[in-house]
Amino acid sequence: MTDVKKFLAQLSDFDSALKTARRILVTAPAAADGDSIGAQLALRRMIGHRFPQLEVHIVNDELMPDRYRFLPDVEMVETPDSFKGPAEFDLGVIVDGGIDRAGRVKEWFDRCPVKVFIDHHAVSVEYPYTIRIVEPKACSTTELMYHLSQTSFFSTPIDKDFAQQIYLGLIFDTGFFRHSNTTPEAMELGAQLLRTGFDFTRVGERGMLERTFPSLQLLADTLNRAERVAHGKIIWSVLTQKKLKELGASDDDREGIIDQLFLTQGIDVALLFYELPNRETRLSLRSHGNLDVATFARSLTRRGGGHTKAAGANVELPMEEAIPWVLGKLTEALAQSKPRVE
Repeated sequence: MTDVKKFLAQLSDFDSALKTARRILVTAPAAADGDSIGAQLALRRMIGHRFPQLEVHIVNDELMPDRYRFLPDVEMVETPDSFKGPAEFDLGVIVDGGIDRAGRVKEWFDRCPVKVFIDHHAVSVEYPYTIRIVEPKACSTTELMYHLSQTSFFSTPIDKDFAQQIYLGLIFDTGFFRHSNTTPEAMELGAQLLRTGFDFTRVGERGMLERTFPSLQLLADTLNRAERVAHGKIIWSVLTQKKLKELGASDDDREGIIDQLFLTQGIDVALLFYELPNRETRLSLRSHGNLDVATFARSLTRRGGGHTKAAGANVELPMEEAIPWVLGKLTEALAQSKPRVE
């Protein structure tokens, strides 16, 4: 932990807030991924174990991606469209990213008397959270959630169901323990989780590797459109709403495309432009370390951030305007960055 004393103080504040609450909202940024889904489900289980009398509702702006529907407790995840109860809560928790990207759920979160932020990203948008529990040294939000679960405040049993939820986030954010954020502690946690006996092969294949046929076509089309700039150091491609509809693909089908672009020999940065239905553009960035893409994403918009080597942003521009603007800024930023040492 970066600051154990501060961490324990924040956790104590969280515990005190839970003791006086009745209804809890748990949410995450839209377009939830394996880490945010795993973290939400794990937190719900942790709170339920410690405070069984509380109502804990997981509500996300977008529907649960099909790839994660095998997870234990996933039926508890709702959207504003399916949620039947009153949208009034005593305490709100957002995990794995800021409330600025939570879509319709942000309005619900804003009304919560106590607002809690649990994350491992080094860069995020400023917001007046009541309690902030952030650990950039954690490789995933589920790793941070595991550490919270094993304190005296929660003392959560590590059974097969809980292990799957933590493990999914762990492998998602480390890319099966191959990204540079993989630590000895992450590997040791993975081994500990496997000892519960859950089917880790199924979790990895379903949550990370399986693709629908339209997603295969989408991947092929996006890779075929790829171009390089900045003397071959930047590779980029586009993914449009028109192509999604043409192939019968879903938003979730774009998962993993940026990683395929990033595995191109000789590049420093990979960039994927994704056209949103509202004509804004979502950016996904990966870096070998020359350029801090989290800082770069934030320089473009307050709706940008993430990790040094993996980040994203939403820019309020149509794709045809976003492409030349972002590529120009990225080329300039890369030219000013220090070469990495091999």
